[in-house]
Amino acid sequence: MAEWSRIWQQATTRSLGGIQTGSNRTVAYSVTSPVSGEALRIRFTNIFGAVPYSIDDMVLFSGGASVPVTVEGRRAFDIGVGSRVCSDALPLPVEQGASIEIRMHYLGPIVDCNMIEEGATQLKGNQVQAGVGTMRKPFLATLLGAYNAIPAIQAIEVLSEAPAKAIVAFGDSITALSRWTKPLAARLAEAYPGEYALLNAGISGNCLLYEPGGFFGPVFGQKGTTRFKRDVLEVPGLDTVIYGLGVNDVSYCTEKTAGKINLDAFKQAVTAQVDELHARGVRVAMQTITPRLGVALTMGRCYPEMEEQRLLFNEWLRSAGIFDYLFDAEAVVRDEREDGYYYREGLHQGDHLHPNEAGGKLLADSFDLAKLTGKE
Repeated sequence: MAEWSRIWQQATTRSLGGIQTGSNRTVAYSVTSPVSGEALRIRFTNIFGAVPYSIDDMVLFSGGASVPVTVEGRRAFDIGVGSRVCSDALPLPVEQGASIEIRMHYLGPIVDCNMIEEGATQLKGNQVQAGVGTMRKPFLATLLGAYNAIPAIQAIEVLSEAPAKAIVAFGDSITALSRWTKPLAARLAEAYPGEYALLNAGISGNCLLYEPGGFFGPVFGQKGTTRFKRDVLEVPGLDTVIYGLGVNDVSYCTEKTAGKINLDAFKQAVTAQVDELHARGVRVAMQTITPRLGVALTMGRCYPEMEEQRLLFNEWLRSAGIFDYLFDAEAVVRDEREDGYYYREGLHQGDHLHPNEAGGKLLADSFDLAKLTGKE
């Protein structure tokens, strides 16, 4: 009997008052299906918005065919405030490894969004049926070196006779950039065809224990202890979680935050989530926290107490013994110098914090797939 298999998702966060999404825009991006199926459906969210989101036109393309996206038979539909909406089943067959292009035209600003697809394009007006169109990267995204936001879409699912097991990458910008998740997904597809779907639940600037305020605070998402249920536990077919939070918690370590960000709080939060996952029969692959000393050379925010916490967090992660697989990401990318650990040159994007394409590929290639999947 065919079941719905999630093949793509993003963790929902907020845009800056709609600046990242604009109005009267078409967003276009493509995903690769790890499974074959006979139909697709789209899940939408409006959990952070103050007004309904109006989707005017949306089409999926794959294998030379296309299908309009409808909700209760309507091509134009709203997503009500505080709601999550699922489309109708869309009769578009898809083969394992096939590309699916999504094009959606929306009328007003959308607050629910994320930026996890480097290839996402934003077009002026309704260009759902157009050709390549004119790319428009919002000023804010250009300024920050970010990807175009994908608004309102939570997940894409395929109706499959052989649904994939979901592996959720639960992390921050190091995950959201997709530079290690996509090559790791490719490795999984080659080693275990059709068995796994690697889903990205990263949010740029996200912390496990802390929600910063200020102008950019809302974009960094709800803290990991709050969004864990929505972005991880509710994923259908959940098999494994790759856990990658902590580097941003470290960046907020000061005397003022010591009561919220400390080793005991980190241990308690991680242990509670691991216990809940294990109780559900879900595997946990924990990543150590990668170096950030070099950030002082670019962004000026790396103080001794931050590095002290990072080292304490990693020491506990390596000794905790509660994970199904400990992936030592720090060891893969670190450069050990006299004054501590730095991100190895040639592996970061210039900020000494985020992997570039080479760094992402090295991280992906360093995963032991047998330990990740439990197929030892």
